[in-house]
Amino acid sequence: MIKSSRWYWSWGVLVLVMVLVAGLMTFVLWPREKTPPPPQLASAATKSLRAWRGVTYAGTTVDGNGAIIGFRLTVARDGTAYGTLSRDSGAYAELAVSPKRTLLRGNSQWWFEHEPGSAEALANIWMADPPQGVIGLAGLSRMAPTALAEALSGKDTDGPSGRPSRWRQSGATSVNGRPAKVLTDGTLRIVVSASPPYRPLSVGLPGSAGSQGAATPEPAPDASDARTAVFRSGPQDSAARSAGHVQSAGHVSAAAGEPAPAPALSSAVSEPDEAQVQSTTENVRRVGTSHEQAEPLSQRVAAQTDVAVQLSTSFCSTPSCPATVNVTNQGTAPASGTVIVTVAGQTPLNSPVSVPPGGNRTLTTAARNVAPPGQTIRVNWSAVFYEASVMGDDPALVKRLMGRGFKLNEPLGNQRANDSKGKPVLQLLDAMTADIGPRTSPEVRESRLSNVGKTVANLKQQGAFEPFYDLAVNTDNLRVAGESGIAELAAKTAQLSVSDRRTLQYASDLARAGNKVVWGNTYKPEGSTDGYKADLQNLTGKQTIQRKAVSGGTDAVVNNFAAAINELSGTGVVPPGFDKVAWIDIDPNASTVLAGSDRQALAKEFKKLKLDKYCNGAGGPAFDAAVFTTYPPGPDGTPQRTNSVFTCNELLSSAVDHHKYIQDEMVWKANNDPVWYSGNYISDGRRKSTATTENGVALPELARDNENHWISKDKLPSAPGAKLSPAKSFGPGSLGDRKRSSLLNKIADHRKTSVDLTNAERKFQKNKSAANGQTRDKALQHYRKELGVTPNNSSIPERLGESAARYHVIPEEFPGAQWIPLPKTPNGADMFDQLYRLRDGTLLIVEAKAPSSNPGWRQGKGRYKNKMVQQMTREYVETIIEAMKERATDSPRDGELAHDLKEALDQGKLRYVLVKAKDGGSSYAGATLQESVIY
Repeated sequence: MIKSSRWYWSWGVLVLVMVLVAGLMTFVLWPREKTPPPPQLASAATKSLRAWRGVTYAGTTVDGNGAIIGFRLTVARDGTAYGTLSRDSGAYAELAVSPKRTLLRGNSQWWFEHEPGSAEALANIWMADPPQGVIGLAGLSRMAPTALAEALSGKDTDGPSGRPSRWRQSGATSVNGRPAKVLTDGTLRIVVSASPPYRPLSVGLPGSAGSQGAATPEPAPDASDARTAVFRSGPQDSAARSAGHVQSAGHVSAAAGEPAPAPALSSAVSEPDEAQVQSTTENVRRVGTSHEQAEPLSQRVAAQTDVAVQLSTSFCSTPSCPATVNVTNQGTAPASGTVIVTVAGQTPLNSPVSVPPGGNRTLTTAARNVAPPGQTIRVNWSAVFYEASVMGDDPALVKRLMGRGFKLNEPLGNQRANDSKGKPVLQLLDAMTADIGPRTSPEVRESRLSNVGKTVANLKQQGAFEPFYDLAVNTDNLRVAGESGIAELAAKTAQLSVSDRRTLQYASDLARAGNKVVWGNTYKPEGSTDGYKADLQNLTGKQTIQRKAVSGGTDAVVNNFAAAINELSGTGVVPPGFDKVAWIDIDPNASTVLAGSDRQALAKEFKKLKLDKYCNGAGGPAFDAAVFTTYPPGPDGTPQRTNSVFTCNELLSSAVDHHKYIQDEMVWKANNDPVWYSGNYISDGRRKSTATTENGVALPELARDNENHWISKDKLPSAPGAKLSPAKSFGPGSLGDRKRSSLLNKIADHRKTSVDLTNAERKFQKNKSAANGQTRDKALQHYRKELGVTPNNSSIPERLGESAARYHVIPEEFPGAQWIPLPKTPNGADMFDQLYRLRDGTLLIVEAKAPSSNPGWRQGKGRYKNKMVQQMTREYVETIIEAMKERATDSPRDGELAHDLKEALDQGKLRYVLVKAKDGGSSYAGATLQESVIY
């Protein structure tokens, strides 16, 4: 029995081994399924696309003004669409498209580009049938599954190729963790899953030749053009404009006999499930039903008042001088507002009035005669019809502008149509004429008002009002070279290219980050007679930037780069000591494959294109940095705007040191790309996440160098860090002063308002949904109510720490401490936060911090110039004293304080404390105190 069992067992093992060997041979010899070649792969993807129930898009496009529009839309098979549109400035809009009509609801920032004078009035209201130029996304009706498949396959005669596509593979990637292949035919781009089922994951369509026409709008039409001047549109709108009416988006026709343009976009695509399609259809139905009476945008802007004010006065020798005001309304809407008359510092008339269309009203008033006895003086009467719906809600602002000589009831510049101004327009006029006063000569006043009016009218007409407003009103960092500079701005804004608009937006970003810039006029360094004119001068970063926008092929990229290099090499362009930056901004839907390339792919292409030839000139490299803006697909296939920075060291190097070059690029962007910096770092240089990487390299820790620029903290060895005493807490109850308590509560509330807006903006940038947009708008409205046009930056939270120290902690902990004012520095760096003298003569240095801030690092000075030093250390104290000594020639007070501080340090009569405010939300919650060990 035992022998028989062994026999069966032996045969069983033998059979099992044979089965395994056979299976292995089958696995090895059986042919694996091969990925089809590119043409078949593209064909399989478009075939799959035709069967989709709809398409969900997450991508970017370029509107007629050259602005980058982000969109997230679901389009059903019948063309019904619902989703959101956005711009980086915080502008967003909801879009609901049915076969019958289009509805759009934008926030005030959205309307800033199109109708700044009516932005507040149009905000958050569903408008019917806006023109394509307002939506910014061409060919909505062509984004359904079948139409998109036809455009990709090249069989659509109206599409971008008009011929069978010749697909080739240009790279490999992954989308949502799924391997994919990047295909191109030289114009179109498509990312397709690398394994069955073969589905499109991302697409790039440059649009038809006609859809990428000149970006510069047409001149303003005359008054008979039915108010179409309020719309700035791409070439697709030209037929509608010449016909004198506005057509609805999604149904915009081309010129007679021409096909409708194909969509131009770069976007991740996916098939929505049944629930998503139903939700899209339901949202469109809900919006359409609840806003059935939504007013067409063309009707809303066409129905406007057209008010004229005529003031009649005469020579007056009596104690009371009479005046008559006649108000006429030639518009199509009733005019209701206030008539304000001013003369010789008096406001004799401030009266409400209503004037129907085609009607007029006459009012009389009288002012006190202010002429001295026996003398005759000349006085200027001024009358304005203040209409809140047209001029905003600030009568004091209107009165101030009237006092400078603006005739606010007349159109700005050379515009002949009635231009709705609104508060933002008036604020810009105010900011550009703030130095106009009683002593200004009539010639200068007339020239300034004329050129400022032209500039603002040009910006409105060409869709560039938003970034310039941000630059000139929300910051104080635009530098203009006197009256000649104002005249240059008027000439510059008369004809803006896409490159001009993008450079203006970048100038606004830089200014909000604290950089002083020159845009649109000549830079004249202080004390120099030489002038330097470029696309942009960054005075803080000491950079001259020539920027080119490219919507064509690779040849256009190379040619524009050569043009930028040539301009940087010209005379009167780059000031001494400035870096030369050539910036090529490739549109997301440009026809070059570079548009969707990441940094690694760009580096390879640039080697082939031999761009390094500009690095070997007789005078050295022709540029210091070359920046290329592209839109490679992110992890989920959505195009991600990316600025890749190259130097000649990299282009000329045969060795590949990606880590160093990429880290250098990130430090460059920390200094020169405010949008990138705010997305990755806290204001003090700390990373928002230590896990974040870019091109496979971790974000560097940052510190300040001696020029207040960011550098990698690892660039230099570090001196010993801070040694602090245990924290001593100070609660708000110990203030004992109602006024101080009220002040600190207000400052805490301002900090909370600032933080809420920052968080809302950050959340909106991550997910540009309608809900996040509304939250961001609400936070922005509250911010403006509390802080007006004050820029939202780190100075607001910092003020809480500074105020907690000055008004609470220091008086309580160090009774009798005497406040010592400190000189201001050009960039706010190289100086302590606060300085006091205690009763025993000891000097007390205070570093004041907001709740989320900690002692930062920077490059040392003096004997520590080759080390990184941290705040709250002796090394840092000596560094700041050294910086103050360097400024002593221009600022004797700095020299005096440096001497006193060094003497106190040497004699052991210097103390150094850290005061950090607590986070109590909208209320002041007290602070903590820690003392540094510096001896």
